[in-house]
Amino acid sequence: MEVWAEIRSDKEKGAKRLVAEFWDRLFGASLVLCKDEHTAEDLVFRTFSQVIAKIDQYDDGQPFWSWLYAILLNYFRGDLRKMKAEVGEEADCCENAAAIADEAVTTKRLTEMDAEVVRLAVSRLSPALREVVMLRYFEDKTLQEMAQLMKVPTGTVKSRLHLARRRLRKSLGRAFDKEEEQS
Repeated sequence: MEVWAEIRSDKEKGAKRLVAEFWDRLFGASLVLCKDEHTAEDLVFRTFSQVIAKIDQYDDGQPFWSWLYAILLNYFRGDLRKMKAEVGEEADCCENAAAIADEAVTTKRLTEMDAEVVRLAVSRLSPALREVVMLRYFEDKTLQEMAQLMKVPTGTVKSRLHLARRRLRKSLGRAFDKEEEQS
């Protein structure tokens, strides 16, 4: 029985299974987005609560993980909006990029580098850029899937992804340079 079906038939038992099956993956994604363990944990708990409360709205024709992750992203974005409103900052703007960098090379390099170094570099990106990196490189989503989850046009996803890669290249430049020397 799928976890969503179990939640529908027995909320308590299904909730325990939901946490057991998805805690690590969802917490890891949340931690990269939030950069703070307590905030990430809170985000995951709110996501699980929402999933359990709204399980009847889940379309079982769609991947469950994508639905779960979309809820997490919506909470994360909502928290950012609230925080910016409280602080009085303007929303982050994304620069338009002229061209998309060579994704294959970047993907290969990112996967070969030390995971902790990459995680740290990703955590330094703005929330919008962390989101695209998480979806593309950690969740292996297509541009169209990313646009749908983020509720933005595909062009915006491409632009953010390009900018994120450029910033990661800059912050990880020394590691990239060392790799080039060894090749």
